Amino acid sequence: MIVPHVIREGERALVWHRSGRATTVDGPRRVWTWGARLQVLEQHLAGPEEYLVVHRADGGIEHRAGPAALWFDPLRHERIEVAPKLKLNANEAIVIYREQDGRVTRRVARGPALFVPAPDEWLHRFSWHGADPRQPRRKVARALQFEKLRVMPDQLYYDVENVRTADDALITVQLMIFFELRDIEEMLDRTHDPIADFINATTADVIDFAAELTFEAFKERTERLNELDTYAQLVRRAELTGYRIGKIVYRGYEASATLQTMHDDAIEARTRLKLEAETERQAQDLADLKQERDGRRKQVQQELAKQELTHRVELETAEHAARRQRDRLAEEQALELRRRAGELDLQQQQATDAQRLAFLTGAADLKVDLTRYLVAQYQHPDRLIRIDGGRKSDAAQLHLHES
Repeated sequence: MIVPHVIREGERALVWHRSGRATTVDGPRRVWTWGARLQVLEQHLAGPEEYLVVHRADGGIEHRAGPAALWFDPLRHERIEVAPKLKLNANEAIVIYREQDGRVTRRVARGPALFVPAPDEWLHRFSWHGADPRQPRRKVARALQFEKLRVMPDQLYYDVENVRTADDALITVQLMIFFELRDIEEMLDRTHDPIADFINATTADVIDFAAELTFEAFKERTERLNELDTYAQLVRRAELTGYRIGKIVYRGYEASATLQTMHDDAIEARTRLKLEAETERQAQDLADLKQERDGRRKQVQQELAKQELTHRVELETAEHAARRQRDRLAEEQALELRRRAGELDLQQQQATDAQRLAFLTGAADLKVDLTRYLVAQYQHPDRLIRIDGGRKSDAAQLHLHES
């Protein structure tokens, strides 16, 4: 019994006839082969972050950026591959080569982007010095293999080994180098491994710096290893290869076991002396502080006593002034009372005199002998003044009698 082949919807098949002719069939459909051979075709899909690499039967290559779908056709295709697009961040770049008319050109593509190379393009693959997987503190050739350049500030840890001082001390200087790629074209034209250039230039600068100093002088002048002026060869080489050295940080040094032991002992002795000196200095500072505080306290007490004395004198002065003012007011009031009393006495006397004068005047008008009246009224006077006159030829005589 011959059973037909069912091609479902969304599928595609290729029917090979006995004559060698091929027919493409799309589902949904039933196909009776009758001795022919049916080949189900595969559909290749590329998402938004992928692309199709189509190897044609004629030897050509075609790239189709996703999203895309393509049925494999053995009559036209050798194979179809799905490849990821190259993702470039904002601080990344790639170098692209292209062959056209027998001539190879170069260009740089920068992110952010999803890059799909053309069939006649290929990427530059960098091979630089990097950390040794077995000894990360050492740098070895071709340890870094990559295609995307980082066009942003970066840093490199490097230990300059076998640095010999003027007194033949052998040390290892540990550094951190901060750098930034400024010109990709110049870097491509001037060097194939800028990290190796940095390592070589830095090593030369550090060796030149240490060769003029003894070990003790080197320890005293390590702050100069943080200055770019110390690394003239490194800075110049970086500029020639399109880089800029931002700064260099000195992270310390290592010495041989014997030298390190001697150095540790010296550090311990110096530290002990420093601690003793610091303890003595703190004791002296504490004594000075106590003396200074005592002097300030005495000064404050003297100032308070002075203020208290001044306040007491001011109070006594004010009290004396108030007492004098009170006495003066009392005296003025007494004088005023006496003056008013005198005025009242005078007024009363005047009133009495006026009244008596009016009485005497009235008595005189009544023909009363005032002399006899007065003598009769004052029979015992306090003082008697009598003037006797005799004959006209005799002088008058004055008699004063005090009673």
